[in-house]
Amino acid sequence: MNRIRQLDAVRGLAVILVFVHNTDMYPSLHLGLIARNGWMGVDLFFVLSGFLITGILVDTKKSEGYLKNFYTRRCLRIWPLYYSAILFMFVAIPLLLPSEVQTVFGPRSSPWWAYPLFLQNFLIPVPTNATGLLGVTWSLAIEEQFYLVWPLVVRFCSEAQLRKIALVVIALSPALRLYLSLRGVNIYSNIFCRLDGLMAGALLALIVRSSKFVPSRFVTVAWITLIASSTLALIIDTLKERWIGFSFVALASVSFVYLALFSKQRWLKAILTNKVLAFTGLISYGIYLTEKIPLDVIKNFHLVDHPFLGFTLTATATYVIAVLSWILLEKPILGLGRFSHRKEALRNHPQIEIVDQS
Repeated sequence: MNRIRQLDAVRGLAVILVFVHNTDMYPSLHLGLIARNGWMGVDLFFVLSGFLITGILVDTKKSEGYLKNFYTRRCLRIWPLYYSAILFMFVAIPLLLPSEVQTVFGPRSSPWWAYPLFLQNFLIPVPTNATGLLGVTWSLAIEEQFYLVWPLVVRFCSEAQLRKIALVVIALSPALRLYLSLRGVNIYSNIFCRLDGLMAGALLALIVRSSKFVPSRFVTVAWITLIASSTLALIIDTLKERWIGFSFVALASVSFVYLALFSKQRWLKAILTNKVLAFTGLISYGIYLTEKIPLDVIKNFHLVDHPFLGFTLTATATYVIAVLSWILLEKPILGLGRFSHRKEALRNHPQIEIVDQS
C-alpha cells in the first residue's frame, strides 16, 4: 500500500519551519517571520503523530500482538537514529575532540543519562539549550512518553470515551499551562503542557473513523479555523503568552492536516503532492535530529559572516546527512518491522486510506 503523499508533504513543511527556526542566524536573508515562528512546526509534528498513531492503535486494538507490534514498530522507527545520535554526542565527540568534553557534559546537557531514558524534558533545566543536536531531542522524549501511555488508554477505552478524553485534555491544557507558567515551570518542553497537539490529532483520527463522517462537510470550517487560529497564534506569540498560544497552534495544525487530506483546492493539492516536498517529509526525522551538526560546523568556520553561503551549505549538508541516514540506517531497519495490520483497518473504514507512515 502506498504512502499518503500529502501527509509526507505536511511533515516536510513542518521540518522546513523547524530548520529555518533553528538556523536563525542570517538576518540579512529576511526570513524573520518564519524564523521567529518556525517552532510551530514541532506542534504540527505532534498533531501528525497523534493522528497517525491513534489511527493505527484504534484500527489494530483487537488484533493479536497489539502492544508488541506497536512497540516493535515504534522502537524500529525511533531508536536506531536516536541512539546513534546519542552515541555521537556522548562517545564519538569526547573521543575525537577531548577539548569538547566539558561542553558536551556541561550543565546545559546534564545529567547525560537523561537522554538514553528519554527524560531530558523533565531532568534538563532548559532542554532546548542543550549542546548540539541534544537541544532538539526534548520533543522525541515527549512522543516516547506519549507512546508509553496512550496505547493502553486506547486498548481499554471505547471510541466515545477516547473522544471525551481528547476533548477534556484539549480544553484543560491552557489552564494547566497558565498555572504552571506562573510557578516557573518550563511549559515549552513539559509533556503535560504539550498534550493538546497530540490529542487534537488523536481526535481527528477518531472523527474520520466515524461511520457518519463526511469529509466535504468540514472543509470550509477547516479553512476558516486555519486562517483565524494561525493569525491569533502569530499575534499571541509576539505577546509571549504561549500558555494560550499553543492552543491556537494546535488548532491551526489539525485544521491544516484535515485540509491536506480532504480539500479539493488545486493549488493546495499541487503543493502537497510535490515529490521533493514529500521526500523531505519522508526523511524529516533525519533532518530534525541532525540539523545542528552542519550548523555547528558552519559556525566553527565563521561562515555566518556569509549568510547565503552559510545557509546554503547548512541546508545542503543537513539534507545529505538525512538522505544517507534514511537509505543506510532508517529504511533497512524499518523494513524489519512491517506488518499487515492495516488491511483490516481499511476494510472497516473504507472512507479513509491512511497508512502507517508515522
